[in-house]
Amino acid sequence: MWNITGFRGMHHGTSVRTLGLGLGAVLLLAAPGCKKNKGDTTNPSNQGGDTTAGVPKVDPTLCDTAGKNVVTYDLNRDNRPDVWRLFKTEDEAGTRVDVLTCKQVDFDHDGRKDWVVGYDRKGAVVFEKADFDYDGRFDMSAIYDVKTTKVVEVERDSDFDGKYDLTELYDTAGMLTSVRRDRDGNGDPDVWEQYKDGQLIAILYDDDGDSKVDRREEVPGTRTKVEMPGTITNDTAKGDIPPDTQPSPGK
Repeated sequence: MWNITGFRGMHHGTSVRTLGLGLGAVLLLAAPGCKKNKGDTTNPSNQGGDTTAGVPKVDPTLCDTAGKNVVTYDLNRDNRPDVWRLFKTEDEAGTRVDVLTCKQVDFDHDGRKDWVVGYDRKGAVVFEKADFDYDGRFDMSAIYDVKTTKVVEVERDSDFDGKYDLTELYDTAGMLTSVRRDRDGNGDPDVWEQYKDGQLIAILYDDDGDSKVDRREEVPGTRTKVEMPGTITNDTAKGDIPPDTQPSPGK
């Protein structure tokens, strides 16, 4: 099943917004088994792993691998792993328990990671990254509230040029509240979509690139309370992510 981030067939969730990728069969096979603009696409940190000679390994730049046990799966039986699951061994009332902290998946078998998910010790998703067009650059990065398990923020590269240009923000119930778009690619939003109860109520535009609203459009028939765009952070939610499951620095 797909969700707002694109990949949800491999962990629980309900479909809200879909991106059809034709990967259903691969998702079923894999079932057993943060945030920063990507910027310069020549930077290795923008990519989902390397394709150097030898057997592909878990990518330590995508999630914390220190002290973790790595279990691999070979989906297409070519003797090269396609799924890497990272576990941390913990003690629970005298019993040693392996807790899943991260999963990395290579859907197209090229050695580069196409999907990365971080989990807390209860199994809830805390962050997620995906490469939808398999070019080695992540096109989506999502952060979840570990207390509510709801998505907090999703960044997307809508034109697949290697830079995030769209940000979706959600309330504590996981309902979409706003979308920020960067049309000119300068790193600053110039279109703000505002939502109420998940429904679009207004769009604000910066037409001259001065970071100020020049015009706005309101959806007919809606009773809007249009707020000027401001800086919104999700430090609280991100700060609650356990260190073992946080994305690596700079990711």
